[in-house]
Amino acid sequence: MRKSVCWLILLTLLISFSFQTYSQKIPSGADAITSADLESYVSFLASPLLEGRMNGEPGLEIAQQYIASQARLIGLKPAAGLSYFQPYSMIKKSIDTEKSIMSIIPGTNDTIITKQPVYQIIHDKKLIIPESSVSERITLYNVAAIVEGSDPVLKNEYVIISAHVDHIGRSGGRINAGADDDASGCAALLSIAEAFQSLEKKPLRSILFLWVSGEEIGLYGSRYYVNNPLVPLENTIADLNMDMIGRVKGVADSTDKTPMTGPAGVFVITDNQSRELTAIADEVDQGTLLDFDYSLSGKNHPLQLFARSDHYNFVTKDIPVLFFTTGLHSDYHTPGDVIEKIDFNKLEIVTKTMFRIGYNIANRKTRIVVDNPFSKW
Repeated sequence: MRKSVCWLILLTLLISFSFQTYSQKIPSGADAITSADLESYVSFLASPLLEGRMNGEPGLEIAQQYIASQARLIGLKPAAGLSYFQPYSMIKKSIDTEKSIMSIIPGTNDTIITKQPVYQIIHDKKLIIPESSVSERITLYNVAAIVEGSDPVLKNEYVIISAHVDHIGRSGGRINAGADDDASGCAALLSIAEAFQSLEKKPLRSILFLWVSGEEIGLYGSRYYVNNPLVPLENTIADLNMDMIGRVKGVADSTDKTPMTGPAGVFVITDNQSRELTAIADEVDQGTLLDFDYSLSGKNHPLQLFARSDHYNFVTKDIPVLFFTTGLHSDYHTPGDVIEKIDFNKLEIVTKTMFRIGYNIANRKTRIVVDNPFSKW
């Protein structure tokens, strides 16, 4: 009964959020991106009712259905034929709680076997925890949509803008809502798509908007995409990826492991695959309130952020990337990553900046040069 009520509430929310977005008049270009719309998107995607959008769980499927419904309302073209969904299969292994036991062996060798959680501190005892696993085949999905370019030839080339939908579900009985990681990026991607679609004159090249799953368990969705692309990889000229772009540095964000930006900062992570791509971004940045910080870039940085999000799978295919993040706050992968801590004004500025960079790349008459491809590293 409780599940039925939850699904009914979620369906009602989905319809109401969709109607609200559809009923608004969409201004043109970057003006279509507003903090109010971003807050609306994040509020749905990071709702506790979605239970942390874990891979293989209903909450993630609801989030993806919501994104697809918004793509349809905006008027985006499905990228997978008639569908917005790109399915892929995985084997999921989990502990069989019925067959897994814990053995507690004290100094007297009198073994105690239990299936219950053990909370007390155990002195001078050996623990043996044999685990029995169960395997099942599950289907995960990427969501992909297209705004077609205006040039009859260059529309066959694509700029990809990406974010990941999945998160880590529950931990310790509490929901990890993942408001920043990465509901913020998914919301921004919806708003950027809306901005491109609202243009009376589209850029020369096409834009593919890609919401991947499987990021939290090993970048599987983006890996599947680059090995099974919906548009030719040789015609894909860049990937702009965003992951955690909605926070401002707090008091607890002061260690080497929690680098964060202030109200006007964003990290831009790259490894200089294309000097031309970086120059385009810097030129756009000159006309914004943002300050780009490249200090976390490179494959040799201790935090390895260059290889820790979905852009990296594009890197391995010699596609140049720029990865945008406001940083690794102290709420990363904890129940503290909630909607109330998102700075929606900052999220709006980052989103508008990414739209302008994407537009400039897509609207150039010449393709950007990749002068430092992965294959030559």
